[in-house]
Parts: sequence; C-alpha cells; structure tokens
Amino acid sequence: MRAIIVGGGKVGFYLAKTLLEHGYSVTVIERDKEQSHYCANNLDAEISCGNGTTVEALEACDADKADCVIAVMGQDESNLVCCQIAKNKFGVKKTIAKVNNPKNAEALKKLGVDIVISATDNIIQLLEHEVDLSAMKRLLQLDGEEASLMEITLPKNYPLEGKPLSQLSIPNNCNIACISRGGRTIIPRGNTVLLSGDTLLTVMMNSAEKELRKTLKIKD
Repeated sequence: MRAIIVGGGKVGFYLAKTLLEHGYSVTVIERDKEQSHYCANNLDAEISCGNGTTVEALEACDADKADCVIAVMGQDESNLVCCQIAKNKFGVKKTIAKVNNPKNAEALKKLGVDIVISATDNIIQLLEHEVDLSAMKRLLQLDGEEASLMEITLPKNYPLEGKPLSQLSIPNNCNIACISRGGRTIIPRGNTVLLSGDTLLTVMMNSAEKELRKTLKIKD
C-alpha cells in the first residue's frame, strides 16, 4: 500500500510515522529544506524536497502509482490544488486533505477532494482510518486496544481459493466471526471454504495480525 503525504510538518511527520508502523510504503513531499532533512533523518520513508502543488513534484514521486495522496499543508488552497492534480493528472484513487478553516470543508469536497478532515485535534487518528485501503482494515479497538475487530477482504485470484478453514493454521487468538459473500452472511465452520471477494469479519489480538496475514496470504 503506497501513500504520498504532501507536507512534512508536525501532522505530516507523525502521520507518516504511524502509517510506516502499519506497513505502508510512504513518500513525504516537503518544500522546506530544513524540515525535509529532519524527516529524512527520522523517518524510514522516501523524502522529496519540492512543492507538492506542482505536477513536477508529484510526477517525481510516481504519483500515478500511489494508492492515495494526503495533503496536510498549512494552506487550504494548497491542499486543494495538490489533491486536484493528484486526481485529475495522475488518477490517484483516493485524495485526502486537511482543512485548516472548517468553513472551507464543504467547498473542498465540491471541488473534488474525496475526504476532507477538519478535526485537527485528532487528525492523525482520523487520517489513519480514512486512508486505509488495504485488504485488512481495523474497524474497532477492543480490550484496552490489545484486540481489534478486523475486516479482511480477499482479493481477486485469491491463492487459497476453495480452501476449507479446517486446513488453515488460524492463530488461536483469532476468530473468524462471519463471512460476507455476495450479499449473504455465512457463519463459518471447519468445512467452509474461502472464495475470492469474500469479506471476513474477525476478532483478534493485535499481536496475531502478522501471523494471520501470513496464514491467509494477505498482502499490505
């Protein structure tokens, strides 16, 4: 999963750090040289020093290959321009913009930004949730954030197509509660098979996420 964050200030820095911890491939575009050096020295991400409101800067970061572009600069107009270029020029699937003036939120939506975030006090949490395009999505934190309710979407040409659950080594601290398939809800049993396009609702300890990804052959 590849995300481009435009704006390497406080919000952009900590958002990048959070997404990296969740396994995302992250590129940060920051126009200030000193701040871009700080990001480069403190983040395991690709850092580009440039103006994220230009075609050239986004093109240099292969925006056409990004799953999402997140604009968190200090000016709403800049965030809007960045998202419009990402969507219209590079065909980015999802654009997200931080709005500094809540009064501008509706205007940005009408002008093509997919998701507008204005609650700056909890922007990291909100952006992390909204940007999640991966096959595994955390819907709800449970038990003091030690466990989660996860939604898992099986991709096309799923390698375990037709495999019954009884033949998979599902971690003991994971439970597949139900499977949604073609508008039907299935309560899984050992002989229930997995099919491409299935959506699994799973309750699990967070420590088991990597093991479950490996077992179900789910990529980021």
